[in-house]
Amino acid sequence: MHSTLKALISAPAAAFLRDTIRDARGNEVFFLAKLDEHGVVVEVTPLARGNESAVPALLQVTSPGDVVIHNHPSGHLTPSPADVSLASEYGNQGVGFYIINNAADRLYVVVEAFKRQQRQLLDPNQLALEVSPKGRIAQRLQGFESRREQQRMLHAVATAFNESKIALIEAGTGTGKSLAYLLPAIHWAVQNKQRVVISTNTINLQEQLMHKDLPLLQQALDLKFKPVLVKGRQNYVCLSKVEALEKEGDYLIETDERTELKVILEWSHRTAEGSRSDLNILPRFSVWEKVACESDNCTRIRCDHYNKCFFYNARREAASADLLIVNHHLLFSDVAVRGDTGRYNEAAILPPYANVILDEAHNVEDVATDYFGTQIAKLGLLRLLARFYSLREREKVKEKGLLPHLLARLQSLEKKIEPGTYSKIYGHVQNRMITQRENLVHTAAQTFDDLAAWLCSTAETGAEQKVRFTPKVRERPEWKGMVLPAVQNLIREMGEFHQQLLLLEGWLESLDEAAADSLLSLTVELNALIDRLESAAATLGEIFGDADGSRVRWIEMTPSRMGQRITLKQAPVNVAELMRERLFDKLQTVVLTSATLTTESRFDYVKGRLGLDQVKATRLLECVLTSSFDYSRQVILGIPQDIPSPNDGNFAAELGRLVLESIRISEGRALVLFTSYALLRRIHQELAATLESAGIRALVQGEGPRHRLTGAFKQDKTSVLFATDSFWEGVDVVGEALENVILTKLPFSVPKEPVVEARVEAIEQAGGNPFLEYSVPQAVIKFKQGFGRLIRSRTDRGSIMIFDRRVVDKTYGKVFLRSLPTCRLVQGKSRHVFNEVKQFFESTQGQRPEG
Repeated sequence: MHSTLKALISAPAAAFLRDTIRDARGNEVFFLAKLDEHGVVVEVTPLARGNESAVPALLQVTSPGDVVIHNHPSGHLTPSPADVSLASEYGNQGVGFYIINNAADRLYVVVEAFKRQQRQLLDPNQLALEVSPKGRIAQRLQGFESRREQQRMLHAVATAFNESKIALIEAGTGTGKSLAYLLPAIHWAVQNKQRVVISTNTINLQEQLMHKDLPLLQQALDLKFKPVLVKGRQNYVCLSKVEALEKEGDYLIETDERTELKVILEWSHRTAEGSRSDLNILPRFSVWEKVACESDNCTRIRCDHYNKCFFYNARREAASADLLIVNHHLLFSDVAVRGDTGRYNEAAILPPYANVILDEAHNVEDVATDYFGTQIAKLGLLRLLARFYSLREREKVKEKGLLPHLLARLQSLEKKIEPGTYSKIYGHVQNRMITQRENLVHTAAQTFDDLAAWLCSTAETGAEQKVRFTPKVRERPEWKGMVLPAVQNLIREMGEFHQQLLLLEGWLESLDEAAADSLLSLTVELNALIDRLESAAATLGEIFGDADGSRVRWIEMTPSRMGQRITLKQAPVNVAELMRERLFDKLQTVVLTSATLTTESRFDYVKGRLGLDQVKATRLLECVLTSSFDYSRQVILGIPQDIPSPNDGNFAAELGRLVLESIRISEGRALVLFTSYALLRRIHQELAATLESAGIRALVQGEGPRHRLTGAFKQDKTSVLFATDSFWEGVDVVGEALENVILTKLPFSVPKEPVVEARVEAIEQAGGNPFLEYSVPQAVIKFKQGFGRLIRSRTDRGSIMIFDRRVVDKTYGKVFLRSLPTCRLVQGKSRHVFNEVKQFFESTQGQRPEG
């Protein structure tokens, strides 16, 4: 029956339908549509261009309550026999079926949408039975222990869903928090047809969810649900790029890339998912970029490979999922896009969602800071310019990149293009643009090198050098006389090259349809690179623009395999308002959970940093759950007090002696955590030979990838791992391989770090105490993460050694100790502390499993 389209499809959804059909040159397209509570289509995902082989597969990605929409290019909306047959199949699955015209202003309803039921609230008590001693989880999982804290967390998460709250939940190690939030999330998603996003900070947790927890629940529950792991677009190989490389690789492939690309191209024809993680090699970034799927370099529905595109297949799966498993970086890239566009009810990087669970939420501020900021690196800018053109004298085809590729393609189309237009385009590229690009490369390289020289003359010496662009720095003569003019000149040259590219783009768009179609992939890439160049110039302009107290800007130089990496960055001083406006105010339910969210059992710090102190108190739900582990029996905490303070010149020398003695007592099996690479390297170099002679392998951060280091540490039961920074969290070693965690210093952030420095100044200017309000709580949370590396199961035991006397000498040290679980504390002279620790190991020796 014919129906009023406006009553059944929202205006933004209708516009999307119309634009997609236009991009498909008016051909038939099938869409998956999601409805709001009023039965109106608000979300649309293109599924396939119509053909007999693609359409039946769409049943696999639809759910009851969805609608399939497709267009009739003829404009006649009466369903064909094939339409009626398909509609019948979909109707039997509870899926509606609409036909529209190409303009998306007329509609024929073949099968009405099945109306969504009213919101169904969760029953926390009923859900808690699943994790009770006689529940279905216990029946499926051997050795499962019912935990009271897990049931309390489950109840809190269910309440957050039922009452549309923001929940802050600190769940100590061993709580079983993943099952506690997965059970309510699954039931809510299925019962209410609302997808739930679950975001983690680490791959390890994602793998645990996808390969352990969710398969267990799929077996145990009488509820069918679909979880999908969502990866960023650049993780997928682009079949269109593969085809171009195989046909015209001479213009695109450098000699030193051929071996890697050959492996990737062969793999692309046999891989099922097309994800980089399926590759048995780890390609260089510059090589993978040549085959990676890119949002601004995609022809979407117009692509010949659209129906079998790995990325869009993954997105179709995501569109029909109940749970989306993502990492924080992908979530916040999506949040950033939605904030910039204002489109919160449409697909962005992720499909639309109203409910989010953030696990490992203590990292959220850092990730948000990255994604609400911008940066530009010398290497990145030069790589962008190389995609336009590069010269390789020793190669068969010397000129590489988009512009030579375009010239070669134009030559093959010369007879199809009007002579005057052909000569104008060809001459513009050959005689002007290639030369202009070469000059721009020289200017860009020289400008960044000049900035690096200025940095070295301004910053303190060290492996990493950083200078924040403060008002004081901006007033210096060298800033006004050298730095700013050089950058402004680079921006001007980038703008001139950009204008010539726009001129070329306009001429290519004016070609007749046959020639334009033949050049489609190249014009799409040209448009993408034009936008990237414009964005790069805008980023430079913002970083070197007028001072803005809400943002921090700086230059940094860090060592890399390819020499010094020079990067310009800017970031918000405070993400609180952005978090509140773009995340908390826009979503229905948000759950933030971690083992470390509080200081002294209070959420004040994290609430202030994330803007939750400005949210109505009635919308917040706070819950602190202690660990189920018996720390008083499993852990001894040792704090020698007869040692120099960390700012004493003798501290490093004494630290080496203390670390060695502690490692001897635990017979290796130690994770030694530092707060600086310099001290780490010194102590490792000092102790490595002694440890090796005692049969203890001394692993050190930097000698291999993180996963390989932690793997070697787990496997070699008596090894020691010296590490810093990221190793304070995410290292999960159960059993005898880790029985001693050594915290060499309290983990305060480096005060001269640009973002830290700017935040400290902002708190001072507001009349606050930055040390107690920011530095201490931030360090406490990292300190708790380091402490948490030791006990990962009920049978673990061991020592935590703190070699920073400030934890007992300073008033603020009590905040650190009061934030830890209750355990046996030994402090005093080092000889006394070590004797007590030695006796602890001897008394618990029988608890160590035989190897």
